Amino acid sequence: MAWGPSAASQGLTPLYVRFMKKTLLLLTLIAAVGIVNAGQPPAPQDGPTHVEFKYYGFYCVIDYTHMVAFTNESGQYMDPVSGQIIYAIDNYSLNGITAIAGWQWRKESALGIGFSYLNDAQGSFSQIPVFLEFRSHFLRNRITPFTSVQLGYSIPFGSKNAVEDYTRINEGGITFGLDLGARFAVSKKLGFNLYVGYQMIQNRSVERGFNQVAVSQFPELYHHYKFGIGINF
Repeated sequence: MAWGPSAASQGLTPLYVRFMKKTLLLLTLIAAVGIVNAGQPPAPQDGPTHVEFKYYGFYCVIDYTHMVAFTNESGQYMDPVSGQIIYAIDNYSLNGITAIAGWQWRKESALGIGFSYLNDAQGSFSQIPVFLEFRSHFLRNRITPFTSVQLGYSIPFGSKNAVEDYTRINEGGITFGLDLGARFAVSKKLGFNLYVGYQMIQNRSVERGFNQVAVSQFPELYHHYKFGIGINF
């Protein structure tokens, strides 16, 4: 009796061959796609690839502040001896520390409260402005420009310079500041600030005297250039 392939096996063989050919073709295509993708650069990732300073939550700023008055002629009084009107010439600068704490709810919006301890080497114009601040950062990059607007009340020390023509601030007044600067992010929670700005201080009562005798008390308005450098965390 002769043995040979059955009719069923003869019918399955062509189907099996076609299946194997299609499988090999599919595997070849998958391998080719994998090789091509391996040679391509990685797809861009979501989110920043640089240091990004936090833009939500509590924030604090501590700066060294330097101010220079640019309106020298601030007030006037009458000389008790000659009876002439004498114009007060104030050449002074203020140096001190500014500290601000607040809450930032997005990158361009932060509201805080702060104060500055400003010392006048001559002794007359030392004071402590207390203020509210609105601060804006415009980018989420490592370096971002920022602005801040400050409005508050300045409290004088009440000291006077030790000269014959003395000046003493008896009562403070409204203060307004405007800053423009940049922040450099070292990490997510630490940055350095550098800024310039303008500061107005209005004092409601400034006493001026001669030979330790008060001869006038008037409100006076002072304008300052401002420079600062500090940290943000």
